[in-house]
Amino acid sequence: MGLWLSSRVMSPVTELAARLRELRKTGQYLPLAPRFADDEVGQLALALDDYAARLTHLVERDREFNADVSHELRTPLAVIATTTELLMGQNLPDKAQERLRRIERAVRQSTELTDALLLLSRSERQAPTDGETTDVAKVAEQVIDISRPHLGTKPVEVRLEIEQPLKTVAPSSVVAVALTNLISNAFKYTQSGEVVVIVGHGRVAVEDTGPGIAEEDAERLFERGERGTTLVKGAGLGLAIVRRLCELYGWQVSLAPRPQGGAVATLQFDYRKID
Repeated sequence: MGLWLSSRVMSPVTELAARLRELRKTGQYLPLAPRFADDEVGQLALALDDYAARLTHLVERDREFNADVSHELRTPLAVIATTTELLMGQNLPDKAQERLRRIERAVRQSTELTDALLLLSRSERQAPTDGETTDVAKVAEQVIDISRPHLGTKPVEVRLEIEQPLKTVAPSSVVAVALTNLISNAFKYTQSGEVVVIVGHGRVAVEDTGPGIAEEDAERLFERGERGTTLVKGAGLGLAIVRRLCELYGWQVSLAPRPQGGAVATLQFDYRKID
């Protein structure tokens, strides 16, 4: 008799726990309170529903804000890009032309990052659609050129090795943002030696002769706000953004120390081999 009563009392609690476990699997929250009687367990379910509703509202508000900010940034960036293009058409001294090219590169990077952030904000409400196919090697070549100012006058050799053609179904801006973070990090942290960007076999590997990383720190560096222990300044957001883009497109990104010194960053694509 006691066992039966205990089972009757615990049954609603067990059901509530089961529904919460199901939520973790599906990611879809269905109101709990209507499924329970108006008792202590029902009140707990009602409180969970209220908390879930408030949390959903906060997350949605942040997503909308991020999307609005990214969208609004497009207009001033477009104005800067157009003005820079017009100025570059003028007969200006070489030093002025070089400064304009630096502005052009910075605007291009900012536009690509803005597009990627806007895509992330939208994708959290709907899955990305297949469409644009991007030549990864071509983007890698462009990113290397754009990122060269990070090298300054450091004695660093840069090589692009294309082992085989590689394309991926994703916007070029997304691929550019991911590669820019990996390549520019290698340029920033390498004081001498070389940076080698290898494209092929479904991946891009960025090898450098910088200070390297500890194997136990590799995963931590993809967390928001985390940075390496070098003197290079930054907010620690770049690799976190790369990780989110990879989660969205089914790619994988990793960092690892190289046995001969330095580090290697690898971006593994869900790729299509080109004959």
